[in-house]
Amino acid sequence: MIRALVAAGLALALAGCAGSRLKLGATEDGEVIEAEGWSPIEADLLATKRRSLIEAQKKAVERVVGVFISAKTRVSQAVAVDQNILANVGGYVKRYDLVSERREDGFYKTVIRAHVLYKKLGADLADLGLVRPEAPPGNPRVRVGLSGDSGADGAVRRVFVERGFQVLDAKGVGGDLEVGGTASARELYDPRLGGFKSWRARVELQAQRAGSGEVLARKTQEASGLDAVGEIARAKALENAGGLAAESLSAELSQVLTKRAAVTLRVAGVKGGLAGVQSLADHLRLEPDIAQVTLGEFGPAGAELKVTTEGFTGEELSKILTLKKYALQVRSVTPYLVEAAVAD
Repeated sequence: MIRALVAAGLALALAGCAGSRLKLGATEDGEVIEAEGWSPIEADLLATKRRSLIEAQKKAVERVVGVFISAKTRVSQAVAVDQNILANVGGYVKRYDLVSERREDGFYKTVIRAHVLYKKLGADLADLGLVRPEAPPGNPRVRVGLSGDSGADGAVRRVFVERGFQVLDAKGVGGDLEVGGTASARELYDPRLGGFKSWRARVELQAQRAGSGEVLARKTQEASGLDAVGEIARAKALENAGGLAAESLSAELSQVLTKRAAVTLRVAGVKGGLAGVQSLADHLRLEPDIAQVTLGEFGPAGAELKVTTEGFTGEELSKILTLKKYALQVRSVTPYLVEAAVAD
């Protein structure tokens, strides 16, 4: 029995040492990382070594996890990461080399070089819903609502969430962008399909700014669905068409929002009438990342300016407005609307 335990311990320690030694850095399918694991020394030395080695592997995998998700996500989703990723580190460590082992202050410390499969790790994190693309500038809130056959709504919402957009509840109010359109489906008859049913769906989507109605992008997509049950085939067609249309629309929308953003600036208490408004607009035009400023409305309540920026949104504009030369007090900020007043 003792010989078996010793043999198992040697196998554990030398498992990653076969072949050439690992070199730190990127590989075709991963990254070689050096990491250290600690474990309190107990009577069963073999078990202590095993725990120390596993902790070292976890540390290596955890470092790669940090490349894919933010520290905030790591904390908020700690249970999901621990149970689904770190509990199965062997699935992400292709091999490892034992660099050193030592006893120190009551702990057994193991240093390894581990070949971590970052692509597999990233794919699994994405499957858990933890990896999302960076949100478009301003993290705009999107409301989705299609008329006609509603079977495509869910697919459209899902794609926008996957693209990093903040999608609002369908029954709520507010939002910075509105994604609307129509969805329809028709049955296709083909005797060659035997007992299967075929449906063809068409989804037309349009994205516009809430309030102003400015159209930012339009997309149309058709797709089919096949199943032995007609209703399921119809649902598949709508879901496929909705997903494809949303993929195209969200991609174009992200590019549009990244290149330039149109922010409405409402200013109350402008002094000097239109001359004062013009002076404010002229100063804004001198800012390096503001492409254009035009007057939208002007009246007793104040002025409304349309500010076109080079990719930044309301929050960044509000910071500019607080500079001493503008003498403005910012009252409210959303990605595409800033409300301010002239300081007394």
